[in-house]
Amino acid sequence: ERQLAAWLGSSAIYALPALYEPFGLSVLEAGLAGCALVLGDIPSLRELWDGAALFVDPRDSEALRQALRHLIGDDDHRAQLQSAARQRARLYSPDRHAAAYTQLYQTLAEQRSLPCAS
Repeated sequence: ERQLAAWLGSSAIYALPALYEPFGLSVLEAGLAGCALVLGDIPSLRELWDGAALFVDPRDSEALRQALRHLIGDDDHRAQLQSAARQRARLYSPDRHAAAYTQLYQTLAEQRSLPCAS
């Protein structure tokens, strides 16, 4: 765990050209570490990271290479994505998720106690 944190902390870019990834905990860790993200263009990752990452077709190695070269060569764009990824990653904190689930459970419990309309 410490070794992974050290690697991410010293990395400028994190690439995950995934074909399937329901959430992407490693992406979250990379975003929190301030890495610019290059991700597979799949619905789950786009839903979570759109506007905070570059997306590539996960089956297109040339597109991945071009995206990585672009970020390596463009300090401003890389810095922009690093900042955006960090900000987005902070939205997925355990405290926020716990609060959202608590609110959801409270709402469901209140709805369950309401009498059914006929």
